[in-house]
Amino acid sequence: MTVTIGFVGAGGIAEWQHFDIVEARDDVEVAGICDVNQAAASEAAERFDATAYTDHEKLYDGEDLDAVFVCIPPFAHGPAEIAAAERGIDLFVEKPLALSVDRAREIHQAIDAADVLAGVGYDWRYSRGVERAQELLDGRTVATIEGRWWGGVPGDDGHWWREFEKSGGQIVEQATHVYDTVRLLAGDVEAVSGAGSHRLVDAVDFADSTSVTMEHESGAISHVSTTCAAEDHDAHLEVVADGATLRITEEEITGTVDGEDIEESFDVNPYAVEVDAFVEAVAAGDPSPIRSTYDDAFDTFALTMAANEALDADGRVQPAAIDDGTDAGEADQ
Repeated sequence: MTVTIGFVGAGGIAEWQHFDIVEARDDVEVAGICDVNQAAASEAAERFDATAYTDHEKLYDGEDLDAVFVCIPPFAHGPAEIAAAERGIDLFVEKPLALSVDRAREIHQAIDAADVLAGVGYDWRYSRGVERAQELLDGRTVATIEGRWWGGVPGDDGHWWREFEKSGGQIVEQATHVYDTVRLLAGDVEAVSGAGSHRLVDAVDFADSTSVTMEHESGAISHVSTTCAAEDHDAHLEVVADGATLRITEEEITGTVDGEDIEESFDVNPYAVEVDAFVEAVAAGDPSPIRSTYDDAFDTFALTMAANEALDADGRVQPAAIDDGTDAGEADQ
């Protein structure tokens, strides 16, 4: 079966990863590409001998799509996903889901009502480093996780990432991968507390360094730090469980398990694994290959929104639930 897809968003992750991956598959046809920038849409469409659009509804109505990749900035999420779901088109949505819990719920409701497949771009879940960590931690009690996402500031002056109202800040837009992997390994979070500072990077209008502690329903505790003031990129997790102490990235895992040192590295592109799984799911009409569904990704999104709130809160903040109709709020003082 050939899976016919479209793209909403022709820059960023689509241009960096997804175009190459789908182009390498002989069972995928790219029929149309939409971008608010006509030149970007036309250039990408020419690559695939596809049709260029600047309106996602015209893309959906003009092509017979099995699925669409929604690869747009955080502030733009909502209309493209809802319109696709209403037309019965399966969705691959790049993170973060939105910039408000209410908007993410609205999208989820449309997906749920239409009963379409929806995967979210948490590529760490498809990395061999995280897969191996899950294998080594299977059956063990996780006590604590320490995570970090340290790096610099993306884009040039005026780039949307640098504005909190457009990106949601570093926790929501970048470190969400680390928060998602913490949830994957330690379970859902019942409360968060944290602090942030803005001392070094004038190019952003949000905290350039954050420190957030999480209390998990499992009894584990975890901590994630972020900064966009670092000279080099460093994103990893360190896990302590019974009989295992691990350091995890997408590409490698090191540590000690049951008294034995381990050091393993991997040369697998998690983005390719992620896209392959989504295409397989769409072709079969079976969501099981998708490791990050929209409803599960909502819990990570709500966690990062609670983490942002905790930076300024006096007390612990409880992440919002997908169906409780409330935003994150203080759990106690």
